[in-house]
Parts: sequence; structure tokens; C-alpha cells
Amino acid sequence: MHAQKTRVACVGNSVTYGAGIKDRSLNSYPSQLQKLLGSNYHVANFGHSGATMLKNGHKPYWTKQAFKQSQDFAPNIVIIHLGLNDQGNNNWPKHKEAFIPDYLDMISTYKKLPSKPRVIICKMTPTFSGHHWFEEGMRESFKDIQNKIETIANTANVELINLHEPLYRFPEFFPDNLHPTKDGAAIIAKKVYSAITGDYGGLQLPKYYGENMVFQRHEPIVISGTANINDHITVQLNSKKASTTVTKKGVWKVSFPAMNAGGPFALKIQSKLSKTIQFNQVYIGEVWLASGQSNMDFKVQHMLSAKSVLKDSLNPNIFVLSMDPKVLKGTPFTEKERSLCNTNDYFESSGWSNTSDKILENFSAVAYAYAYNLQKSLNVPIGIICNAVGGSPTQSWISRECLEQTHETISLLNDSWQNPLIDSWVSLRKSENFGHNKNLKGRHPYDATFLFDSGILPLTNFNFKGVIWYQGESNTEHVDLHSRLFKMLIKDWRIHFKKPEFPFYYVQLSSINRPNWGTFRDAQRKLLHIKNTGMAVSLDVGHKTDVHPKQKWILGERLARIALNKSYKKPIAFSGPLLDYVNVMNDKLEVYFKHSEGLKTKDDTAIKDIIVAGEDKVFLKAQTKIKGNKLIVWSQNIKKPRYVKYGYSSYTNGNLVNKSNLPASTFSNLKE
Repeated sequence: MHAQKTRVACVGNSVTYGAGIKDRSLNSYPSQLQKLLGSNYHVANFGHSGATMLKNGHKPYWTKQAFKQSQDFAPNIVIIHLGLNDQGNNNWPKHKEAFIPDYLDMISTYKKLPSKPRVIICKMTPTFSGHHWFEEGMRESFKDIQNKIETIANTANVELINLHEPLYRFPEFFPDNLHPTKDGAAIIAKKVYSAITGDYGGLQLPKYYGENMVFQRHEPIVISGTANINDHITVQLNSKKASTTVTKKGVWKVSFPAMNAGGPFALKIQSKLSKTIQFNQVYIGEVWLASGQSNMDFKVQHMLSAKSVLKDSLNPNIFVLSMDPKVLKGTPFTEKERSLCNTNDYFESSGWSNTSDKILENFSAVAYAYAYNLQKSLNVPIGIICNAVGGSPTQSWISRECLEQTHETISLLNDSWQNPLIDSWVSLRKSENFGHNKNLKGRHPYDATFLFDSGILPLTNFNFKGVIWYQGESNTEHVDLHSRLFKMLIKDWRIHFKKPEFPFYYVQLSSINRPNWGTFRDAQRKLLHIKNTGMAVSLDVGHKTDVHPKQKWILGERLARIALNKSYKKPIAFSGPLLDYVNVMNDKLEVYFKHSEGLKTKDDTAIKDIIVAGEDKVFLKAQTKIKGNKLIVWSQNIKKPRYVKYGYSSYTNGNLVNKSNLPASTFSNLKE
């Protein structure tokens, strides 16, 4: 006698139906779910394209044959995914108040069936910004519906599957911004399969866990992962033990009280149902994230004096981990390389290391110098993860939920081919990698949000003390836009890391003979008004033609000075002279600075690369005099000076420093 099969009814709209999917009878999400569940289940597709949950919607599911058929099926499990068609302006504005009661009524209808099914409802799959109604109200109505679905789940006491994540990180699976491809349907099927069976693949940890990892001291230590539903997880760290039960969403986490720096300690994570994972050496200390583009990625082995650094500056209390891009080059991507350009596969972890090996040689020179100088002062283990990607623009590091909020940044999301808001070099590299074929499917690493999705979001459950950042070279053609994006990025990361004052210390661009770099550097200086930021000046270690100057140790040390002063309250000089204000005194300007004690030139010569202008903004070479900690500036050919610029040449020989020999930033009092 054969056991009766468990009947699963997939109720929904065109996403459930499989609209747009080739061979939908094989590749729609219900069909793929059938393959995952196996022969003990009978999965039926009751999707109807265009259907609304609203009874007064333009195409109510309630009146469709699929609704009656789903009930006649006598299901044991019902999966409801509706709401996408309700968000349109032809439905939501007039009838939104009926959405909750209508949805509750449908749940009740299924629960009252003689088969007494288990009802599971779904948060909607994404509607992406390229949809023609996105900025005409759909963005807001979509969020409203998602929130209401959460309310409905709680009110009706039914299970809730979040289909928005991780599909929101795979826009390439939604060619029309609404309907998933076969690959997108596979993600839906896997989510539904796990919800039905409780199978989430057994005990798993984030990729950055491993031997020699470092946890942040003096803050609660949260250890988390995934496992099968109702599994019991026991974690032991430094003779302390904590246990928890895996949630219905397959996630677990335990928290240990804040600890002082130390180690090595054993970390043991034990599953009652599957396996045990143990690391014999983990540490507690200070943990930082290093990110940006190629100057942050610039490797230890290529920096000036690399041999002596690798020989004399190794420190076993510094633990480094690289997240390296699997694909990054200037020639066309192969089909295999394009397939790696997705949220899950783009980065490869090096594992943690604290010894002289290939991991350290290929680690960020700036980040290692930063960690070295921190460790020397703090005398605790330092852990640092670097995920910098050469050539990457700022917008690739910002989340989709953030960029979707303004029309300007929505443009960056919707058009990444020759968009005039994107630097020409970035657009050219994408064209080169995709063979100049605009019809080629897939995301490029430089596309807006890609590096956030693949390189930042996976780290947001790990506790970092703060961020060091070296990027901007790929945004210099759009100075004002970069300033807006940079503010967005910092706010965005602080939200996702759940740290409103997350320290963010960055390197100002150096000197090179390229257009606009002086203006860009000054714009970066002005960004210091953002709370809890700091900027390391690098104009004095630039190169006329090389965008990758090799004096990286100096920059890591300057970043460390900022952190030691601001994050660790050490009484250490951390900034060169920064423009404070300018006074007009007859035919001269008096320039006042912060951090100006011992104002001087580094070579004891006249101040270089400084110009002055009157109201007409015609700048002429200036004469200067240092008087105490202020600077006097004038020109015999300008009777009423008003404006001053210092270090504005793209490749500057500016030589103004303070007594700590820290260089002054490019500056101007001109309001551009």
C-alpha cells in the first residue's frame, strides 16, 4: 500500500504561473519545487497571470478558475504569493484598505477546506526600478503591501516566506523588472522547499569564519549562521557556552558578553542534528574593514620597500583576510567569467592569515600598514578584511534600497551603458568586458549596487570597529555627484551595519596629471563635515603619470593616526592643516586653519601651488607669508583679493605642512 502524497497548491499570479520562462511547465517555480520535494509530494501550479488579491482589483484571483481548482485540489499545503498586481495605480490607491481583510479572507477560505491545509504566505518577489510605474507610486505601494503582508502573517498566525530576499540582489534574473527567469524561479523554489521541509542545508557559517579570525573586543560577540529548522546549536568560546534553537527561517545566533582582547581561544559550534565545526585559534581584538578600488587593493608585495616590510614589519598579532574578485580584467569576459559576476560567486575568500605567506603578500598595502600601526599602539590582536575592487565606482558599493530613493540614482540603476552620469572609463571597461554587446545578459562588477550585494551585505552580521576607504578615481568626472554618492554610501553602510556612528576614515586622492583632480580633492575635504569621518591627505605622495603611487605605508600610517585619535582617544596628531576660514584684510587675505600648530613648508621654501583672485575669480600666482599659525596671501596685481586656492593643480607640488609634517589638504574658499 502506497502512502498518500502531500499535495502542495501554489497560488499566485504570473510569477507563480511562470510567465516569460522558457518551458514553464518544467522551469516555473512550482515545477522546480516538485523536483526538490520528490515523489512523496504532488505540487500543482495554480498561478493566474495578472491576478490581484484585491476582490475589487482589475483581475481578482477570487473570480478565476484557478482559485476554484486550487480548492478542489484538496491541498495539504497552500503557498500564496499575491500582491504584485495590486500595487499598480489602477488598484492600490482606491482599494488598498481592503487588502488586509481580503487576504485574511483568502487564508480563512483555505484553512476551512476539509483537507485543513497548512497555509504559508509570501512577501512579494521584487519589482525593480526599471518598471515603468516604479516612480509613479509603485515604489511606495510595493513597500506598503510588503508591510501589510507581515501584518497579515501575524494576524492570521501563518508562516511567512520572504521571497524578496535574496532575489532583490539578483536583478539580472528579472529581465522585465517583474518576472523572474528560470534561475530566479529556482531561488523561489528553494526558499519554498526549505520552508516546507525545514531543510536549510544543515549547519553552515558565513564565509569569513575560519582559523585565526578576530572578534571585536569590548562589544557583545554575536555568532550566527544557518541550519535546519528546530536544530539545537551550542557554541563554546573561551570557556563560555551559549545555546539556541534554529528558527523557522533556518537562522540562528548566540551572543556572548563583551570580552577583553586575548587569544588564541577555541571556538566550537555544535549541531544536534548534523555536525560540529571547530576552530582551534580565534582571537578577540580590534576588527576593521578596508574597501574601495585599486589603490586600496594595491598589494604589499608591490609597495615601496616591500622587501623590508615583509622582512622587518611582520606582526603575528595582525590577522588579514582578502575577499578577492574572481573576474577583473580589460578584455572580454568569457561565458564562464560572466556567470561568476553574481552576488553569490564574485568574491573568493583567502582565509585568515598572520604569517608571511601569499595571503599577506597579496593583501592591501594600505590596510596592512594601517593594522600594523594600530597594533603597535594598542598592543591587541588586529583583524582586518579587505574587499577592494580595482576600478570600481562609488555607486557599485551602495545598496539598491538606497539608490532607489532619488531619480538621479535610479538612472544609475536603470542604465549602466554609456550613462552620462557614469565616468567614461567605467563605461568603456564594461563595454570591453561585454564585447560592446548591449544585449549581453548579466551584471557587471562596476554596475550600481553590485559590489554592495556581493561584498558588503554578506559582512553586515560581522562586527567591525569601522571602515577605511580609498576610492574616487572612477568618479572624478562627476565631482558633485560623487559627493552626493559618498554621503549616501556612509549613511547606507551605517544603517546596514546597525551602527549610526560607524567610523569611516578615507584617503583623499593623490596627485596625477589628470583633469579635475584638484577640484575633486577639495570636494573630498568638504565631506569631512560628515560626523565621525577622517581624511588622510595623499597629494604629497602622488605620481605625475601613475595612478597607483607606491608609497602606501605612509597612507596606512596616516589613516592609523586618525583612528588612534578619533576611535581610541590617543593624544596623537592626525591631520595636516585644514582650512578653517579666510579673513579679508585690505589688499591681503588671512587664511586660518585647524591643526595649524607649527605651520611651515616641508622644504623651507616658499609655498608652492597657491593662487589668489578678486571678485572676478581670475586667479593669479600668490605671494605668501606664514605668520604664526596663519597664512597671509596676496598679489600685487589684485587690489581687492577675495579667493584663494591651494594645491589645486591636478599634480601638485604643494608643500604646506604643520609641525608633525602632516600635509595640508587642497583647499579653496571659493563657493563653486
